Amino acid sequence: MKLTRFTFIPALLLLAATVCAKVDIVYNGDTLAFNNDFVRQSSGYVKTSTVLPEISGIACSRVTPGYIWMESDDYRNVVASDEKGSMAYLKLSFTNLPSRWDWEDMCGGVYDGKNYLFIGAFGDNNETTGNYHIIYFEEPEITAGSTTEKRTIAASYIKYEYPDGLHNAEAIMYDNIEQTIYIITKVYYNVCSVYSLPMSLDYGTEVQTLTKVCDLGVKADLGEDGKHGFHLVTAADISPDGSLILIKNHNNNLPNLSVTLLWKREGEESISETLKRQPENLACYKSEWQGEAICWLDTTTFYTTSDEDEGDPPIYKYTKRSATALDDLPAGNMSGAQLVMLNGNIYIRQKDNLFSLQGQRLPAAAQ
Repeated sequence: MKLTRFTFIPALLLLAATVCAKVDIVYNGDTLAFNNDFVRQSSGYVKTSTVLPEISGIACSRVTPGYIWMESDDYRNVVASDEKGSMAYLKLSFTNLPSRWDWEDMCGGVYDGKNYLFIGAFGDNNETTGNYHIIYFEEPEITAGSTTEKRTIAASYIKYEYPDGLHNAEAIMYDNIEQTIYIITKVYYNVCSVYSLPMSLDYGTEVQTLTKVCDLGVKADLGEDGKHGFHLVTAADISPDGSLILIKNHNNNLPNLSVTLLWKREGEESISETLKRQPENLACYKSEWQGEAICWLDTTTFYTTSDEDEGDPPIYKYTKRSATALDDLPAGNMSGAQLVMLNGNIYIRQKDNLFSLQGQRLPAAAQ
């Protein structure tokens, strides 16, 4: 495809378009290094107010690629949408649910060769409720193009307890390598902790006791007032291949301290070993109002969304830069880079090459 029409924008705007809000975070006594591997863009807006007024967790579909599952705190249903969030394609309701409400997060994973979705029914803000559950079910296929389908399916659940009392939690993730569920507590003005439970279909009605894995940082990181640093964890996910871990928090009172941290697994180490090392601070992450959801598509792409106090919640897409990402362009040639609009999409023209906003070079035939 040849370019037939251009809109040129000064190079200064090109720089502004790639600037991310970087927030310094102290973790285990050291300021975390920034990770610049990903860039952020708006993917769409979730228009599901009639069936999903509040989004607390998301998971990419593995059975029907191209769709995202979403769940809500108090409404006990799950909706599938495309990545633009423009329509609800499938609404799930369930039988055989525990009486526990306050669903706080969801994730996907493979166990015994089948794709499952896991929902954490474990919100306990005042740490007085107990009665914690992990709800799980085989991921159903989504009928592409259907926008009104509703389906009722049977769910299973695991009832669990912590080894050290009651806790509030808002983050669940699953490791396909270890076939283990991980739950992260949400603590106000103190460090959050990670707990684990091996996945099994045979727990029955017996209460399972989680194993504590580690704390995320130390209390001294939070400063003298106890309000800074990394706490208030609201979402987490492990990439399908098990190599990358994302954990995010949010603090509406101190939005500049809302960040997403990235751990990189080394070799065959366990998740426990990975989480005990220093993470990296994602430079591209921008604070979201009530940001409570994150999920990997693969090691190059992840999504976030949030609860909005009004309007439709946005979906953000984060993609990994290629070897020719903007930040890697020769510094002396940045003045020659321009934004180009082609058929409603914005690209980057740098000398004789055309790049996407994520930094991928377009094939010559597309230029």
